[in-house]
Amino acid sequence: MADVLEAVARLTDDRVKAKCKSAISVVERAIALYGLSSLAFSFNGGKDSTVLLHIIRAAVARHEQASPSGAAQAKVGGLSDMVTFFFDNPADFREVVAFTYATGAEYNLQLKSLHGGFRQGLEALLESTSVKAILLGTRKGDPNAVDQETFCPSSAGWPPFMRVNPVLHWTYHDVWTFLREAGLPYCSLYDQGYTSLGAVSNTHRNSALLKEDGSYAPAYMLPDTRLERAGRSDPARHVTVLSDACETAGVIIVGDEILAAKVEDVNTRFLCKELRAAGWRVCKVAVVRDDVKAIAAEIKTMSAAFNVVLTAGGVGPTVDDMTLEALAEACDTHISRNPELERRIRAYFRSDVTNAHLKMAEIPEGSETSLIEFRTGSGALSPFPLVRCRNVYALPGIPSLLQEKWPEVKADLRASHEASSPLAPFHSVVLRLRTDDETAIADPLKAVAQRHGPNVSCGSYPVTGQADGVGLVLSVESKDAAALEAAAKDLEAALEPGMLSAKLSDSDFLGANGA
Repeated sequence: MADVLEAVARLTDDRVKAKCKSAISVVERAIALYGLSSLAFSFNGGKDSTVLLHIIRAAVARHEQASPSGAAQAKVGGLSDMVTFFFDNPADFREVVAFTYATGAEYNLQLKSLHGGFRQGLEALLESTSVKAILLGTRKGDPNAVDQETFCPSSAGWPPFMRVNPVLHWTYHDVWTFLREAGLPYCSLYDQGYTSLGAVSNTHRNSALLKEDGSYAPAYMLPDTRLERAGRSDPARHVTVLSDACETAGVIIVGDEILAAKVEDVNTRFLCKELRAAGWRVCKVAVVRDDVKAIAAEIKTMSAAFNVVLTAGGVGPTVDDMTLEALAEACDTHISRNPELERRIRAYFRSDVTNAHLKMAEIPEGSETSLIEFRTGSGALSPFPLVRCRNVYALPGIPSLLQEKWPEVKADLRASHEASSPLAPFHSVVLRLRTDDETAIADPLKAVAQRHGPNVSCGSYPVTGQADGVGLVLSVESKDAAALEAAAKDLEAALEPGMLSAKLSDSDFLGANGA
C-alpha cells in the first residue's frame, strides 16, 4: 500500500496534497481511537468513496510502517482487518456494482454486501460486528452534510456510532485532481458524462458536459462545480430545483475610498441592475475596507450563503489592491504568479514591465481557479482577464473597466445555467400614486402579498420632488408574467379612486420623475 503514499508525494497541486495529508491524519486518528477491527468503511463505488478508499490505504500503510510487524502485514494488505460495506441495490447501475466488487478484490477489502434501507442495514452491521465508527466519503454540499463535522456522532434515533468524514472539506475539483494526478481507477460512468451517481431511475448524464457532436465530456471537465448534481432526479423536477437554488447573488465592493466617501459607488447599482435583469436575486451588498482578513471573511461568508459572489475593486497593481490575495485565503489556497498571465503582461509592457505590473499576474492557486478571457479591440487575448475561484468573480473597481468586462461575466453566468435551467429575468409593474401616506396602502399591499405568495414581491417607496406630484411608488415584481399581472391588477383595484397617477412596466428606477 506504499504506492498510494508515493502517489500523494508526487502530487503537483500543493493544496490538494495538503488536503490529502490532513485526511490521512484524520483516518490515523480514527485508527488510534478505535482500532482497525472497530472501524468500518462505507464504499459505494462513487468518486468520493473511491478517494476515501485510497486515503484509508495511505493511513493504514503509515500505521503498519510504524508497527513492529508492519512489513509482514503490508504484504497481505491491512485493509482486510477493517469491515468494508456497500448496499447492493438492484436499482443501482451495474457498472457501479461491478466496479465495487472489482475494487474489493484488487485491494483485499473485507467487503460486506448489505440489503434493504440504509438504517436497517447499519443496524444489522453494528449488531453483528464490533464496529464503533464508520468512515464516510461525505463532502460539504452533499444533501446529508448539514451540520456534520470531521468526527460526528450519529443522529438521534439512529444506532450509536461515530461518523468520521476525512474528506468533508474537499471540493469536486479536489476529488478529480487527486484521482487523476495519482492515476487511480474510478467507475467508468464518470467518463461517460455522469458527475454524481445514484439509482438508474434518478441519475442522468450531466447536460453541462454535452458536446456539439452529441457525446459527453468526462466528469472531471465539468466547467461549473455548482452543477455537480445537475444529473440527479428527473428532468422536470430538476428545472424547478435549479431555478430556485441557483439564483442568489452577493456583491462585495472593496475600497477605503468608498467608505471614506471620496469616490461615488456606481458599481453597486450597475451590478444589481444587471444581475436582476439576468434573473439573479441579489441578497446582500457589502462594502469592505482594504484589508485581506476583512475581505476574505466576507467572501467566505457570502460564498457559502449564495450561489454566486461578485467582488469589485482591489485587483490592480498597488499595495492597497488585495482582493485576489483575500480570495485565495477565503478559498483555502495561496496566491502565486501565473506563468501564462506573466507571459502576457511581459509581452504587453515589453521593456517597461515592472514588479507592479507583474503583481497583476498573481492569482489563487489550484484547479478551482479559472480565467474568464477578455479580448482587446484587435481581437487578441487581454493580459488582464477576469479571475473566478469557486463561485466568486473578481472584477475591477474602475466603473468603466467593470462595465466593459461585464458581458464576459454575464456570458459565463449564463453558460452555467443554459444546459440545465436558464434563469428567467425579473419583471416589474410600478404604480405611481398621488399620496405620500403609506398607511393608506399598507393593508391593500399586505393583502396582495399574502394572496399571491412568495413568487411575487411587493414594496412601497416614498419619493419627493416629483414633477407629476407623486409622493409614493408601489412596486410589484415576479419572474412569472401571469402572477405579476394578476397581483398588479389586484393592487390597482384596491387603491382609492384618483390615487393612481401612472402605471409603468419594467421601470428600473423608482424615483423616475413623472415629467
